[in-house]
Amino acid sequence: MKRFFAICLGLAAFALARPSLEFSTDRIEAGGTFDLYLVVPTRELQEPREIPQLGMQDGFKLLGIDSVDARGGDFFSGPYKVRKYAFKIQAPKKTGRFNVGPLTWKIGEQNYNLSDNIGITLQKSFDDAAVTISLTPSKKTVYEGEQFYVTLGFHTYEHFAGNLIAQTLDLGNDFIAHRSEMSDINFERIPGTRETQASAKFAWLAATHSGEMNIPQFKFKYTKMGAPKVVEENKSFGGATMSFRSVKQEQEEAEASTAPVKIKVLPLPEGAPADFSGMVGNYSFKASFDRDTLKVGEALTLTITIEGDGKPGTINEPKLPDFSEFRAVPPESKINKKISKGKTITSKEIKTFLYPKRKGTFEIPEISYSWFNPSKKKYETAKAGPWTIEVEKGEMQTVQVPVTAAGEPIAATKKQEIETLGSDIRFIKDVPQKTFANPLYKNFIYLILVFLSIPFYIISLLLLKRTRKRRNDAGLMRQSSASKNYRLAITQAERALRENDSKAFYAALENALIGYLSDNTNLEFRGMVKSARVDALKANGVDDKTIEEIEKWLEKCSSARFMPMMDSTKNTEDFTSFKKFVESVKIK
Repeated sequence: MKRFFAICLGLAAFALARPSLEFSTDRIEAGGTFDLYLVVPTRELQEPREIPQLGMQDGFKLLGIDSVDARGGDFFSGPYKVRKYAFKIQAPKKTGRFNVGPLTWKIGEQNYNLSDNIGITLQKSFDDAAVTISLTPSKKTVYEGEQFYVTLGFHTYEHFAGNLIAQTLDLGNDFIAHRSEMSDINFERIPGTRETQASAKFAWLAATHSGEMNIPQFKFKYTKMGAPKVVEENKSFGGATMSFRSVKQEQEEAEASTAPVKIKVLPLPEGAPADFSGMVGNYSFKASFDRDTLKVGEALTLTITIEGDGKPGTINEPKLPDFSEFRAVPPESKINKKISKGKTITSKEIKTFLYPKRKGTFEIPEISYSWFNPSKKKYETAKAGPWTIEVEKGEMQTVQVPVTAAGEPIAATKKQEIETLGSDIRFIKDVPQKTFANPLYKNFIYLILVFLSIPFYIISLLLLKRTRKRRNDAGLMRQSSASKNYRLAITQAERALRENDSKAFYAALENALIGYLSDNTNLEFRGMVKSARVDALKANGVDDKTIEEIEKWLEKCSSARFMPMMDSTKNTEDFTSFKKFVESVKIK
C-alpha cells in the first residue's frame, strides 16, 4: 500500500510540475549544434530522481547533458524554482522535419515517458549553398550509339533569392545530343517548407565511341541571402549619442555546379551483318516504288522511310542496289525529331528519282537495313522487295540535228539515242560577233580611268587595312557598338514600361547598364561579384561616387525583379533618371 501511495504521489507531483521543452535558438541549421532544454519546476518533486534520458534517432547525436537551477514563473502561480536540463545535440546534415526522442525520466521507482517524439525542423545554413543541382543519367552503362537521357534536377532552400542563370551546359565532345528547353523546367514548392524543387529530362545522348566517358560539370550562378549580421549604429538625439544594434541580411552572388557524370560505353558485339547500318536502338524500315509500270522519259520514285530511337537527329542511309539501267538524280532527304515516351525519335524519308534509259523488264533486288537492338542485345534486319518494273517505249519527239554548210550532220546521232534523250537536248545558239572601230587603249577617257584607278587602289588598301585592324581589336569593336546595344536595351525597357511589365522593365534596365559597362571596358560584368566589379570600374577611371550610384541601380533593379510591383509614375521617373545617369558615366 505504501508503494502504491508513493507512486500516486509522484504522479500527482509530476503533473503539478508542468514540465516544458525549450530550444536554444529559433532556427536550427542542418549539421549544426543546439541545446534542447527540459524545464521542470522543483517544487513538490519527490526524491530520488535520476537524470532524464533522451534517445537519439533520425541521425541526431547527443554530445552531452548539463543542468542548472534557475527561476521561472507564470501569471497564475507566480515565481518558482526550476531546474533546466540542457541536452547538447548535433543535428544531421539534411534538411526537413525530423524527430528526436523518446524523452524518459525515472522518478523514484517509476519511469515516465515525457514524449515519444520531439519534432525539429532543420534548415540550411546561410553559409551553405542555397541551391543544389544534380545531373542524373537514365543509364550508366550503354552500348556505343545507344540513346540515353540525363535528368537535370534543382532543389532550392529558404535563403535562395533567385536569378538562377546557366553558365556552362557543355555535354562534351563524346556524344551526339538533343537538348530540351530550359524553360520547360518548372519549380514547385515542397509542402510545409520554403523550399522548391524541379526536375526534367534535359538532353538525350548517344556516345560516338566506346570507353569511359565523362559528362562535364554544369555550372550556374544565382543570388542568395547571406548570414544575418549584427550592425551597430550611432545616432544623435539632442546632442546625446545613442548606440543601436540591428540585424541585416544582404544578398550575395554564388555559384553551383553538378557533379561530373561517368558513363561506361560498351563496344558493339561481333557478328554484325554485312549491311549493318551502324545504328543502335529500336528501328523500323520501309521501302517502296510509286509504280511498277512506266514509259521511257518518266520518273520512277523510290521512297525509303526509317525511324528509330538511336542517335538523336542522325540516321544512316541503306545501301542501294545497282541502278545502272536508270539515270538517277540526287535524292531528296527529310529528317525529323520528336520526343515520344521519354525518347528522342528520329525519322528520315529518302526519295530517289530514277529515269529508265530504255524499255524492257527490270528486276530490282531487295533492299535490307540492319541495326543493333540493345534491349534484345542482338542485331535485327528488315527487308523490302524485290520488285519487277516494266518500262514501255516512250513517245517519239522530233529533234533537229545541226548540219554543216554542205548539209552534212555535225555529229552522227543515232535514232535510239535521240529517243533516250528526248527533251533533254538543248541547242547552242550562235552569238553575233561585234567589232570596235577604235581600240580601248587609244580612248582618252579610258586612259584617264586607268590612271585614276591607281590612287583609288591605294586608298582602298589603306581603308581595308584600317578596317581589319579595327576588327582584330575586339575591345575597340565592342566599344564602337556600345551605344547601339545600349539603345536596343533602352527600347526594350520602353516597351515593358508601356505594357506595365515591371519585372521586364527593371530587367531591361539592368541589362542596359551591365551591357553598357561591359562594352565600354571590354570586360564581362555579368556574373561578376560586387568587389571585383568595383575594382574593375576603378581600374577604368570611374570615380567612387559614380561606382556607388551604379551599385545602387543594380541593387534596385535586382530587388524590383524579384518583387515586381508596378507603379507607372514611379517607373517613369526611374526611367528618366536612369537614362540621365548612364549618359553621365565617364569611362576611360
